[in-house]
Amino acid sequence: METREKVRTSVVSGQFYPDDPQILRNQIKGFFARSSSSPQEDVCALIVPHAGYDYSGQVAADAYRLIEARKFESVVVIAFLHRMYLRGVLVDDVEAYETPLGRVPVDRERVREIQACDPLFRNTVPGQIEEHSLEVQIPFLQMTVPQLKIVPVYIGVQDITNITVLAGALAKTCENRNTLVVATTDLSHFYPYELAVKKDTALIKKFEEGNAEALYDSYVKEESEACGMAPVLSLIQLARRLGWNGPRLIRYMNSGDVTGDKKSVVGYAAMAFKNSLE
Repeated sequence: METREKVRTSVVSGQFYPDDPQILRNQIKGFFARSSSSPQEDVCALIVPHAGYDYSGQVAADAYRLIEARKFESVVVIAFLHRMYLRGVLVDDVEAYETPLGRVPVDRERVREIQACDPLFRNTVPGQIEEHSLEVQIPFLQMTVPQLKIVPVYIGVQDITNITVLAGALAKTCENRNTLVVATTDLSHFYPYELAVKKDTALIKKFEEGNAEALYDSYVKEESEACGMAPVLSLIQLARRLGWNGPRLIRYMNSGDVTGDKKSVVGYAAMAFKNSLE
């Protein structure tokens, strides 16, 4: 993902999702047309997958359909770095991100507010970011949120310090503001279908219980498996600080449900938080 005039250009268009704008729009519209979700005014945060659209796009669409056509001051996307080592958290201060659907401005004012909260936050990294987990969220957001502005956040080391400090900073900048927060993760990787469903169902239940500390402990002990555990735990801690309700499961699938190959699958979940009590 090159920085050109402080614009992050696409790394995985043509791989994880179509690089032709019309084909991409039609694919996302198709996901929405098949979704059983409908827009809800009190949804304030989402957990979404980040695999190729052919595999996890329908699950992601069921989450994004909940906020379709709603306006937000900005959308905070919490991702993580698969291929680059970073001890802290990158809150990216570029001007925009670019996909086949166009450029999305970064809310640099909100970025700087978060950066000012703690020395842990960095606005630059050595070299370029070759990362898909955040990028694949942007076309969905472009198709759902009018006047979209994003706050791109990448967690480096998935440790409790990064999780807790990020949650605290986001609580300061999100309280009493019309913000959507998106955390991205896939679930278990490369287990047989039935075992994957068992593992993922247990983890989803833990997410719904909302005990971030217990979840982190089970992650460290390798009892719970999710490649984006830190983004999810940051969001769960944030929700606890702001009194949000959730997360609640919207849809679960794995790659075996899409391809029919159930020997080795990857799990995907869509979950939502609300800013009202149920």
